[in-house]
Amino acid sequence: QSSAPKHRYEKSSLTTEQAKQYADLLLLKMEEEKYYLNEDLKLKDLATSLDISTHHLSQLLNEHLSLKFADFVNAYRVKAVQEMLVDPAYNHFTILSMAFDAGFKNKASFNSAFKKHCGQTPTQYKKQHMASQS
Repeated sequence: QSSAPKHRYEKSSLTTEQAKQYADLLLLKMEEEKYYLNEDLKLKDLATSLDISTHHLSQLLNEHLSLKFADFVNAYRVKAVQEMLVDPAYNHFTILSMAFDAGFKNKASFNSAFKKHCGQTPTQYKKQHMASQS
């Protein structure tokens, strides 16, 4: 039932060179435009912003970045929360409000994404980072 990734896109017109250019543009736009903050972000929205087809964006993420769309977006969201967790300016925020600010829709998806990307809970992450500061 599962086909190898190579066969999945064998009819694609996306060249390796184009994929590299789109990947660079995608990463730049994610950093600068912070699309991940939109909790309703869809593959289609990102493809439109890059002016490429959803099929090519999907191929780019899967083949060239080895990530599923949700994992790609959540990596940015988790990184944003990590930065807030260790920033004294956010001390009065709850971890959940930080998660919502970073684009997560609910606590369950945030907790599982954080644990997947960091190997620990947000509370453990914060404690560990605070311990290494003192």
